[in-house]
Amino acid sequence: MSNQAVANRPRWGRRVLIAALIVLGLLVAAAAWIGVRGVLAKGEFDDLVPLAGDVRNAASTGDLARIEALAPALREHAASAAALTGDPIWAAAEVVPVIGANLAAVRITASELSAIADVLPDLTAAGAGLAAPADGALISPTALAAAEVPLRAADDVIQDAAASLAGIDTASLIPQVADGVNELRDVVTLIAPATGAVTNAAAVLPSMLGGDGERSILVMIQNSAELRTGGGITGSFAELRAIDGRLELVRQVDSSVFAARTQPIIPLDDSVTTIYSDVVGRFVQNVSMTTDFATTAEMATAWWSELTGTTPDTVISVDPFVLRPLVSAVGPVDLPGGGQLTSDNLIDTLLVQPYRTMSSDEQSVLFSAATQSVFDRLSSGGVDPLVLATALAEPAAEGRISVWNAAADENAILSTSVFGGSDARQADAGAGAFGVYFNDATGAKMAEFLDISMMVTAGQCRTDGFADVAVSLTMASTAPADVASWPISVTGGGLFGVGAGDIGTNITVVGPEGSFAGEVIVKDEPYAAPTAVDDGRPASAARVNLSPAEVNTLVFHFLVPEDRVDQLALVHTPLMNAPQIQIVPTACS
Repeated sequence: MSNQAVANRPRWGRRVLIAALIVLGLLVAAAAWIGVRGVLAKGEFDDLVPLAGDVRNAASTGDLARIEALAPALREHAASAAALTGDPIWAAAEVVPVIGANLAAVRITASELSAIADVLPDLTAAGAGLAAPADGALISPTALAAAEVPLRAADDVIQDAAASLAGIDTASLIPQVADGVNELRDVVTLIAPATGAVTNAAAVLPSMLGGDGERSILVMIQNSAELRTGGGITGSFAELRAIDGRLELVRQVDSSVFAARTQPIIPLDDSVTTIYSDVVGRFVQNVSMTTDFATTAEMATAWWSELTGTTPDTVISVDPFVLRPLVSAVGPVDLPGGGQLTSDNLIDTLLVQPYRTMSSDEQSVLFSAATQSVFDRLSSGGVDPLVLATALAEPAAEGRISVWNAAADENAILSTSVFGGSDARQADAGAGAFGVYFNDATGAKMAEFLDISMMVTAGQCRTDGFADVAVSLTMASTAPADVASWPISVTGGGLFGVGAGDIGTNITVVGPEGSFAGEVIVKDEPYAAPTAVDDGRPASAARVNLSPAEVNTLVFHFLVPEDRVDQLALVHTPLMNAPQIQIVPTACS
């Protein structure tokens, strides 16, 4: 070995040491940089959480002035948090195991909140132009049409933010980060349905409310005490006339005036009759039994036209859980014979007590009077449209409001929105979404005693590209032991093939497109379930009876494409009692 080589060794070693020290120094500097900015970002987040909550509360009451006052501070803190977490060093650190996921979550949340803060002024400006007109109209069609463009631009930002925040796996984050992300995400998740609903309304309501000529609107009121796929039996109808934003109640009709038919009122697809039988089209009370709201609206239009000679331009389906936020927004309304209908007593007043204490005729009078009272308050003018829109956001998201328009261009917007009915809700829930729908077979009003929990579980992935997914239901009756002695209007009296006091229910589970229906297990025994495929979605149906205090379990198996098992979701019939839902996805490797 040469003397020169020996002489170069220390120099080479020093160079390695110096390089290592430089790298170490850079890492320490980067860590310090991220640490300092992280502390500063946390401070901004600590300020953002209560501000975002204040914005949500102001939105729920339609207080645009309050939102406008909060917007600058929200924008300042969100922009600062976004700037602190948006530099290249922060981005590079996001690849570091464990800590990187937390840094990414903070950056995404800050960025999305900053984007929302930027569009708040557009939302408040558009909302200010939608104040209730002084001429007694519910809303100005002209003002609503003008607000559509800024509303849609703002809503696009909010929906993108909601989707981005929903994609953050907070279970993998440290508690301090997870808590902040969850709180801010919850605010956006609550706001997004309201802005989406208002934006879609701005696209179709001007015409629906008679902005370009008189419109006829048929409102179907579902009775949630006796379940159907879309909510409940269609108990009553109300025809409205809309002219330039003003509404007039033309007439109300109880479902009992429609005679049962021997043949469906319109031709029905085989997939519908296989699962639900032809009772869908032979009894007006069953029009919401199908998942396709266009079919429901077509049947309702045919029934109504046959009875009255009027063909509605719009068909709307609602249930009493929609009336509750309306009453909350407009204030208590008087009922005939004394008493008031409030948001607190509405469900008990309309869906529980009448069947225990009133005759059928008295029930009809009460429902008609309640509808008239709420309508009179709404049509009297002075009701803030934004308060109404916010109040209706939750029941709309739950599937309690469905709307169909005869005008194809308007219905194209509605049919893919939250107002499009069960099929639209399942499609919107994602490629791995299931629909679970309930149809009462008791012929009575026992839904208040039905307790349901649902779980979607992905099993092992197979070698053929599919995974077995089980939709499990646990159904229990909470009815008192002596319920059989209650009035027939509550129990059905055993007149429909279900024992008095029992709850008979037909359950339909609809799988995602591209999946296949498999085995159905009821009470640990194989069940011969009818199956059908409608628009690429497979469906299985089963029937259970529950005596008081009885619990039944059902499991519906499906083969689902493996690339969808990490997107599992579930939508269901709007119920009187909120169900417990658990999703257990498994990603195929």
